[in-house]
Amino acid sequence: MILQEMKIADSLLESWKEIQQPSVIHTADRCLKVNEAFLDLFGLLRADKAEDRFMAEFISPWSSYRPRVGVRQALGRRFDGSSFDAELVTCPFCIVDHDLIYQSIVKDISRMKSWEDRMLQSERLTAMGKLSGEIAHEINNPLGGILLYANLIKEDMPPGHEAEKNLQKIIKLAAKCRIIAKGLLDFGRSSSRGYAPVDLNHVIHEMFSLIGDQHIFSEVDTKLHLEDSLPHLVGDRGQLEQVVLNLMMNAAEAMEGRGELLVTTRSLRKPSRIQLLVEDTGPGIPEESRVKIFEPFYTTKQSGEGTGLGLSITHGIVQRHGGRISVETGRHGGALFTVTLPLDNTGMDS
Repeated sequence: MILQEMKIADSLLESWKEIQQPSVIHTADRCLKVNEAFLDLFGLLRADKAEDRFMAEFISPWSSYRPRVGVRQALGRRFDGSSFDAELVTCPFCIVDHDLIYQSIVKDISRMKSWEDRMLQSERLTAMGKLSGEIAHEINNPLGGILLYANLIKEDMPPGHEAEKNLQKIIKLAAKCRIIAKGLLDFGRSSSRGYAPVDLNHVIHEMFSLIGDQHIFSEVDTKLHLEDSLPHLVGDRGQLEQVVLNLMMNAAEAMEGRGELLVTTRSLRKPSRIQLLVEDTGPGIPEESRVKIFEPFYTTKQSGEGTGLGLSITHGIVQRHGGRISVETGRHGGALFTVTLPLDNTGMDS
């Protein structure tokens, strides 16, 4: 049925033409007439490209039996294949031959949805901050007990005892648990208290000594290419330990415990900076994921295998130290993370 054949008062159509927002007149399932704003929104040049098409070609989902009257959100589909978040306001327009004709106003709300998502993400982070505080409180006491009794055993242990190395690792790992819990509490804070000169090469050796004998590293060929006489940087040693730990563990998990891990440090001049590069031979990170990889709660792992907080916490720590972190495809197709840090922690040029 063509709209021109309908016996609709000219005044009604004239009033409809005054609508500035993208608008369409339609039956239960077919488009009858659109305005210029609608054509612009959906990327069409002429009205005849839209008229008499199924509404489902423009809006998804779409019920062909009885359109939902009122306000709702859906997905807008352009004819170039792109899509956008849409808000529809649908209401009756007139009755023709006992058939109800509708009009819908369409609005692109992609930016608003993006803002809402960021607000929701912020609320989730706030909730996570509260939860991490409760967790840290609950685990600090037993961790303190583990450290106390482990050190007491170490004091009573005769020198050169075969269990001394294992006991020392228990002490280090328990201390590391405290650092991780503190990292959650410090997430998002900008405090620089406790900053002091840090030997990044020494941090890397220490962190690898903690995790190198874990099962996930048993078939990983780890190579440390650390620059001799690397300058010390001013930073929070505990937080920088977490950066190194997160990146190395992330690489081993990406390779599923089998491959080559290359950890490199080097110094840069003008301005004075140092870089930490962590490269793996895993499957790499798809281009569409790279822009999100440092977002809180974003993870490519299976449900229950990761929180999506490791890299976002790493990103936050690097930023608090005035540095940058980036990811790209490595020489062997895996992921290459590059952390650039200023020596004096006064920030970097953007």
